[in-house]
Amino acid sequence: MGVAVAGSGCDSQRTATEGANPTAPSAEATVPISFQKEVAQDDYRFSVQTTGTGTSRTLSLTAAKDNRELFKTSVPIEGQVSDAVATNLNDDKYPELFVFVAGAGSGSYSRLVGYEFMNQGHRPLNLPELSGPAAAGYMGHDEFRVEGRQLLRSFPVYRPDDPNSTPSGGIRTVTYTMEPGMALSVAGFNDAPAQAQ
Repeated sequence: MGVAVAGSGCDSQRTATEGANPTAPSAEATVPISFQKEVAQDDYRFSVQTTGTGTSRTLSLTAAKDNRELFKTSVPIEGQVSDAVATNLNDDKYPELFVFVAGAGSGSYSRLVGYEFMNQGHRPLNLPELSGPAAAGYMGHDEFRVEGRQLLRSFPVYRPDDPNSTPSGGIRTVTYTMEPGMALSVAGFNDAPAQAQ
């Protein structure tokens, strides 16, 4: 699933590798790296990597500032990472790292793994539950991107009789913003009509 990223001028994004081949064979079995990317925001550097294939993989994250490691973790995920972005949505001095995970299965319900990094540590960032009119016709197939100070989530809108392969309700884009010290919140959404076949 392609994800377009439009970050600020101080972001630095390096090429991702999805489905990279494992290193040269050795006596011990190696676990293939399925995604690898390094991103930066100001003085912060982040490394994102997944290992394994299929639906169950391991996501490993490392954060450093001025070449000093601040944070390191590995967590299991279902699905595959589609992209990773370093940004600063609330325009303070503390960056955010967003990892976009495309779910497995025909619905491909995507999710966000996010953190904000501060002087004394970090805090997780979660998307609020999709609800109300913004959730009408939602059946997964999300795509995420960052534009300026906004996180955008786009997905096809399904009408009641649509098969999973053929949504006909157009594309909905939900906009998330983040105030300093606050959580991600829905700022609004808009629908684009379905393109004529």
